[in-house]
Amino acid sequence: MTRRIGLALGGGGARGLAHLGVLKVLEENRIPINLIAGTSMGSVIGAMYALDPDADKLIERWSTFLKSHDFNSLGTQFITHQNDQSSSLLAQFINTVTQSVVLSLSAARPAILKTKRLADAIASLVPEVGIHNTKIPFTAVTSDLNTGRTVVLDSGSIREAVTISSSIPGFIAPHARNSQLLTDGGVTAAVPVEVARAMGASLVIAVNVSINDMPLLHEPNILTILTRIDTIRGIQQTEQQIAKADIHIHPDVSNAYWSEFNRFEEFVQAGIEATRSEITNIKEKIYDKKNFIQTLFSKLTGKNSL
Repeated sequence: MTRRIGLALGGGGARGLAHLGVLKVLEENRIPINLIAGTSMGSVIGAMYALDPDADKLIERWSTFLKSHDFNSLGTQFITHQNDQSSSLLAQFINTVTQSVVLSLSAARPAILKTKRLADAIASLVPEVGIHNTKIPFTAVTSDLNTGRTVVLDSGSIREAVTISSSIPGFIAPHARNSQLLTDGGVTAAVPVEVARAMGASLVIAVNVSINDMPLLHEPNILTILTRIDTIRGIQQTEQQIAKADIHIHPDVSNAYWSEFNRFEEFVQAGIEATRSEITNIKEKIYDKKNFIQTLFSKLTGKNSL
């Protein structure tokens, strides 16, 4: 007897490309996915898969997209890598802004890039349809800067929902909705396990592409201290979410910076390897052996129970 399986795909910029490898192995092993909750990059890939559940096709689409003008217009290739690879995506971005953007400009604008650039890039990957049109139930996870709470987008335009969920604070401006100011879901739900559970999942597979290791600080300054504080908060929040999952897949992307989309094949492979190492555990947990034996016995004997 199978359970209702939910997939919680976390955010992490380019590291989220590992989700593609995870989906490929789950599909190869015929693991049923009954619903998907995605944060940031997890929402992009989750939406694409929910609309068309074909991992190989998804990998091919991403390979093509990363060579396109829409992707290059985002300018992620110009974002410098930082020494503190343990930092959260948000902390690394703050560090980047501090080093490369004039402070007066940062104070006068809500973000470096206009939302249209991200929206155009998302449009290359996600069609303009309603979320209710997905083949697998899907929810995009966002964060409200006015309340500090997680907000789920489970109706309306799937493209708009994914764009909001992927709006990295400072890089892409937040989206105003009534009294809400919505931004990247990773601010409050880096790995949306609770959201998947609320959608009706009886078993949640959490895919975490964040970085958990923190190197020692040497001669820290104000910026590195503030960055480290944000990193610690992010790690603790992620751990709290992961603890509520039934299965945890953590691809080895520990040395990767969030903007390194040129490592596409490497990240996909990391997802494949991490999922293969967990596949036996996944199968054992999603199938209730006792109920399976009872069902099989009933079919063979014509009896309703043992």
